[in-house]
Amino acid sequence: MRRGAAWRSADVADAVCDNAGMERCVVGRARELEALQDLCAAAIGGAGTVALLLGEAGIGKSALVEELAGYAAKQGVPVAVGRAVADEGAPAFWPWLRVLDQARRDGLPGLPASLLDLRRTTDGEPVVAEPTAVARFRAVAATVGALASAAEPAGLVVVLENLQWADESSLRLLRHLCDEKNGARLLVLGTVRDPDGGRHLPQTLMEIAGLPTVHSLRLGPLGIPDIATYLRRSQEPFDSSWPRRIHRLVGGNPLFVRELTRLLARQGRLARPAGETDRIELPVELHRLMAMRTAHLGADCCTLLDACAAIGEEIDVELLRAAFGAQVESAVAEAIASGLLIDDPHAPSTIRFAHELIRQARYAQLSRTERIGWHQRIADALAAAGPNEDRPGELARHRVRAAVDAPSRRAAVRACRDAGDAAARRLDFAATERWCRHALDLLGGEDPPLRARLLLAAAQACYLDGQVTTALDDCAQVADIAERLGLADLAAEAALVVRGFAGLAGPAITALCERARALLGEENSPRHAAVLAQHATILAESARTDEAEAVSRQAMAMAEDNGDHAALIHALNARLQVIASPDQAGERLALGSRMQQLAGRCGRPDGALWGLVWRIPTQFQLGALEGADGDIAELAEVVDRLGTPVGRWHLLRLRATRALLAGDFTQARSDAMAARQVADAIQDPTAIAMHSAFMAGLLHFTGGIAEYIDELEAGLATLPAQYSAVKTAVMSMAYLDAGDHDQARICFSRLRSRIADAPRIHSWDHMAVLSAEVAVALADTDTTGTCYHLLEPYAGYHTLYGSFDRALGLLASARGEHDLADRHLTAAVAMEERTGAPTTLAFAQLSHAQALAARAGQGNRARALALAGNAARTARRLGMAPIAATASTLVDELTGVRAGVAALTAREREVAGFVAQGLVNKAIAEHLVVSERTVETHVRNLLAKLGLTNRTQVAAWAARAGLHPHSH
Repeated sequence: MRRGAAWRSADVADAVCDNAGMERCVVGRARELEALQDLCAAAIGGAGTVALLLGEAGIGKSALVEELAGYAAKQGVPVAVGRAVADEGAPAFWPWLRVLDQARRDGLPGLPASLLDLRRTTDGEPVVAEPTAVARFRAVAATVGALASAAEPAGLVVVLENLQWADESSLRLLRHLCDEKNGARLLVLGTVRDPDGGRHLPQTLMEIAGLPTVHSLRLGPLGIPDIATYLRRSQEPFDSSWPRRIHRLVGGNPLFVRELTRLLARQGRLARPAGETDRIELPVELHRLMAMRTAHLGADCCTLLDACAAIGEEIDVELLRAAFGAQVESAVAEAIASGLLIDDPHAPSTIRFAHELIRQARYAQLSRTERIGWHQRIADALAAAGPNEDRPGELARHRVRAAVDAPSRRAAVRACRDAGDAAARRLDFAATERWCRHALDLLGGEDPPLRARLLLAAAQACYLDGQVTTALDDCAQVADIAERLGLADLAAEAALVVRGFAGLAGPAITALCERARALLGEENSPRHAAVLAQHATILAESARTDEAEAVSRQAMAMAEDNGDHAALIHALNARLQVIASPDQAGERLALGSRMQQLAGRCGRPDGALWGLVWRIPTQFQLGALEGADGDIAELAEVVDRLGTPVGRWHLLRLRATRALLAGDFTQARSDAMAARQVADAIQDPTAIAMHSAFMAGLLHFTGGIAEYIDELEAGLATLPAQYSAVKTAVMSMAYLDAGDHDQARICFSRLRSRIADAPRIHSWDHMAVLSAEVAVALADTDTTGTCYHLLEPYAGYHTLYGSFDRALGLLASARGEHDLADRHLTAAVAMEERTGAPTTLAFAQLSHAQALAARAGQGNRARALALAGNAARTARRLGMAPIAATASTLVDELTGVRAGVAALTAREREVAGFVAQGLVNKAIAEHLVVSERTVETHVRNLLAKLGLTNRTQVAAWAARAGLHPHSH
């Protein structure tokens, strides 16, 4: 911990309490307070930091924040505070908006409110035709940069309270700041109510808390000595038996300790011994304590507390005045004096309860009539104040809670729609869905067209939030309404909501497309073209290739005829799904580029996303890794702007593939696991299965597949029928890699007759190359011929397991066609060298070496030795254990070495390493501090074990084996 801090640890137990006697007293938090002071000092020095205080309600998080704020003020560091609230009506970025508002009032430069106004630039100018996703990304990046600038040169502390209630946009801003804080004189401190170890916290908040650069401090309960300190500093005389008794009654929650102590003090019981049998009203959810604390208050003050409880945690004084009446000032003063409400000197227009539990207890005491009445008065006051674009959800929340008859329900539906629209503009999809559901519940069976519109809005929000099944259920209900009313536009919109998913979702999307096409009839329009494109995409994914081809061409023609860019993007995406053959890679690359261009013209970042998602794997297939790298970087920017789970999943899986090709297996595994988490969150079985197949490929390179077999089989089990050939090929290869040839043969027997007729979907090339390799390994001569003729047209293209030429060379070698195998494998090695993928290069070199070794002739042996040696060195460097072992064995066979490294003793290996360095026996003896005769004995022994005849051969072998002195 930092020495010489303004607050010493010993001072913490004696922290100052309010002179009124029973106010907050910070005790038992010496370690946490010192840690926060250290972080603040480090931030002032330029080590920007994000920290979280976690714990249950009432545990003392806010008290520590106040102490830190005092410490920062003594250092001359400004503090800006924002609080997330549990109110549904709070807009996106609410705690950050409060931070910016306080910064403005305190005169901090460079932090205008317009930073987080998605409709305006930081200069306050309106944004023209900018997608909301782009605006949000711009706002987040600008705010992070502005905070860093505002922290110069004195430093800045930003406090974000109650992050468990923060909206997703606020958490994303915080997550972005976690990555960009380096070098900033900025401390961001968040408080999180977390009573159960994070099980009910937002996923993004859990990710932030788990970052290695975020300091998380969890506050535990006070102990008996801490309670004794609290009582001593409360200036109330107390008997020494009370600390233990209080701890037994309420545990160590500071809020409960404080409330019970106040009660005991008012009853005059603290000075007397604590009788174990004495009856004490415990603060169960604070209901009884709140009643006792308010018993002495005036009627107006009690009524005011009811109004405040209905308004929410943060109470706007003007709204309270409009809903409550003219006598509000005296009632507010009395409530503040009683300690139930508190005000903020920096925000005089706002008051709040001293603790949220107090508000909850007061609200629970309201009768149904009182509760509805207050919400009606508050909603009317908000409506009378005019449109409030910043907080439309606040009006909706009160309208919903006051909806008891037809007029109030209609008003609530209108308010919910406005709130949902506002949330969608802020990309707060969870809030959009929530408001749509509220409106649907209120609407019931009335107004079917409006119900359909609400269902569409909910479905769109669910899709963007990764809830695909729920989105499809909503779309099916819209299609029902569309068919009853004959409204083709509704049916078309319902068919187009869910995009980028197939697999188990395919039948539901197909049904939506067919229902929409039935209503659209012969209509020639952009929406019809988009529906045709959606239908073609699903047909192609379902291996209904001929139908998909025809429908995709129809979609392209109609989109081109109408000249609609958005419809063309849909049509191009469908066409890309249809053209799955490896030799159509050039066309896919061109169409992906066209999608990106159209997306830029019509402001559709989702179009840019799909264009890149098609271009990147196509460049892998062409071996154009530099181009893929540029596209991956561009895709990352698009995904950040869009923020959709589907986009995130595609980015992570493509990054994982690129890392695998580069031989960075740690990064490949990390990205793949992150993609799996997204797949789990969006509950897409096909995405989960793709993760399993990728992991099988990674373990093919690194080894360790045997322990993964069961998990792999479970992961692939959910694949739809059209992927059965792919699934069987992956499992056959996995059994081979695990050394279980019998099970591989059984599994492969289910595929042999289907290889030639397997559907030409986008995973076909993967299946075909795996089948070729398995057929060769199992010496299945009939199938090797089938696979060769199947793959021959695609020489020159690439897959995850390497080039098609490598597979063709393996097949030719297995069939005894050695010249043909040499030509294919020479081309494979050349392509891998051009591509720059060391993993598949090592595979190609080994395959070529094996083929040459099987062919007679001294020249072939020398070439094979060079290729195998290169493969072994690359494999050892990258950690490709199976390749390293196989290549090293081949080298030993080609050089006549009888045994491997394991046959040598530790000292013999060390001697071999010195020989590889060119040292003579005398020099080796000096290094090892042994006699020269002993070294001679070791050299003779290792020559005999390896079957070699001279030191030159030993040196070459030791270099290939990676031996060096001290390699044991």
